[in-house]
Amino acid sequence: MTTAAPRRRSRSHEQDEHPGRPRRMVGPVPAMDGRTPTAHDLLLLHCPSSLRQTVSGGEPLQNWARAVLRGNPWVTVRRAPVLAGFAPDRIRCTRDPSAAPESWLPVSLRGPRLDQRAEGYAPRSAVAVTLKPEQLPVRLAQLDTSRLAVPALAALPEAAAAVESYNLTWGPIGAVGCELATGVPVTAPDSPLRLLLRSPLPFSRRDALLLRRRLRKLPVRFEAELETRHGAVSLAEYSTSPQSLTLHTPDGPRIVGDPWFPRTA
Repeated sequence: MTTAAPRRRSRSHEQDEHPGRPRRMVGPVPAMDGRTPTAHDLLLLHCPSSLRQTVSGGEPLQNWARAVLRGNPWVTVRRAPVLAGFAPDRIRCTRDPSAAPESWLPVSLRGPRLDQRAEGYAPRSAVAVTLKPEQLPVRLAQLDTSRLAVPALAALPEAAAAVESYNLTWGPIGAVGCELATGVPVTAPDSPLRLLLRSPLPFSRRDALLLRRRLRKLPVRFEAELETRHGAVSLAEYSTSPQSLTLHTPDGPRIVGDPWFPRTA
């Protein structure tokens, strides 16, 4: 009498060391809307253990960094090149061995103290949620009302009115951006309000000067950068009309005459 061959267990019935969490398979990552994250985007990692100081491993993360990732696995995309291809030691997401780290995103991690900052790389397949700076202002209403007494957070609506009158897409970055994305109270009473102003088309120096003057009336110290298609330039530096500007690009700073048509100054 012949017996039927035992049925092979499907992958869905295999033991999962992270039950109940979404799987990220090889292919486009819906969390990114098919795009590569850019500087100042905030990423929620569903596999924080895949974060590395270098794509080949490098030194292990410090204890504070591992503790932060366990409780609040958000990282910020830093301005550096995205590394393509597989890692030399074939590091893969421990959450899903079949996920292919087809690209490694340069990220930074913020700790509870000012001196606690770490830089590293996260595989694209480890990203569960992406938030752009321009998606963050509406999240102010989700914070505890006691947080609205913090100067940098309290000044956000007034900053919005100033920037939006120039039809610029904008969003908070730095401590304010992190707090709005994660809900963790990291904005200190003396934290500046840092703004990212997206300007794919040229923004006149006159408008930059007027906008800067208006923002200087905020009851908090502010920093703003104009993000062009080629990198970012300080609003303060651009508005003072120098002959040469520092354009911050993924490949490092460049001295240019025009941040929208960068040529060596």
